[in-house]
Amino acid sequence: MNILLTCAGRRHYLATYFQKALSNSGRVVGTDMDLSAPALEACDAAYKVPGVFADSYLDTLKEVIIKEKIDMVFSLNDLEIGLLAENRELIEQETGATVYVPPVETLEVCADKWRTYQFAREIGIHTPATYLSIDDATSAINAGDVRFPLIVKPRWGSASIGLFIIDSVTDLVAGFEACQRAVAKSALVALGAESTVIIQEVIEGPEYGVDVLYGKNERFIGFAAKKKLAMRAGETDKAVTVAPETFAAIVAKIASTLPHRGNLDCDFLERDGKFYLLEFNPRFGGGYPFTHLAGANHVQMLLDDYQGVALGDYGYEVGKGFAKCDTLVEVPAQI
Repeated sequence: MNILLTCAGRRHYLATYFQKALSNSGRVVGTDMDLSAPALEACDAAYKVPGVFADSYLDTLKEVIIKEKIDMVFSLNDLEIGLLAENRELIEQETGATVYVPPVETLEVCADKWRTYQFAREIGIHTPATYLSIDDATSAINAGDVRFPLIVKPRWGSASIGLFIIDSVTDLVAGFEACQRAVAKSALVALGAESTVIIQEVIEGPEYGVDVLYGKNERFIGFAAKKKLAMRAGETDKAVTVAPETFAAIVAKIASTLPHRGNLDCDFLERDGKFYLLEFNPRFGGGYPFTHLAGANHVQMLLDDYQGVALGDYGYEVGKGFAKCDTLVEVPAQI
């Protein structure tokens, strides 16, 4: 069994989880456009590749997959997932590897926050009120359907690019235009669209992360939920696991209508006892270690599922709290 982690970046822990699960029965290979990416230190082999939007990117990636006899491919970058999803069948046919990214229809729901909002409403789960234009948001404010504060943010992407909290109509116009400029200067501009910005209701309350696991054949396996206690640089920094019953009905609706392969990271906000879907990340997210350490080993389950090994009952320990901390790994010197 050989595993490829693309756009490996800082996910050193994930490469380590795969190493432990393989237990010397396979290799973990990593790719990144920078060989000093920390996750590569935990890989058996590391490859420098072009940027995701380079014309040669896919061909380079396929060369690595074939050379290393890769069985399972996992993408760890939002911008790359779209490219791999669109070419999933082609990559699999040409390399024999299984690519753990969503089908295109699911990607459209996950990557586009406007589609996420529409999807939530279609399946009957709560989600913050969302608007594509200043006029629509202003009309909703005047009608009393929503009130300040609001948040202006990119329709696509993550990493907290171009986020603005808005407290007045005047600020709404300024924030909307500033967000458009931020998108135009970022890699998100490559995704293209006429409406690149959304305006969203602010839900004030506790935040939760839910990791939903799907197998090789896009079959739902199980999920784990945690309450986020602290955030850092857009990722969960401290969290405690909560009882799955809290999210069982919501996850059932999502899993039955949104096919996927691998880990689906879901973010929710709570207000007055109701849970509001904020966004999806169709990959291992920054909150996955909390799920893993609580006993829901998605890495091992994915390896077993791939090999046709019968999975046991899904479960994890509730009330387990964890906090991230920084560490250093040796990387190639760049002088």
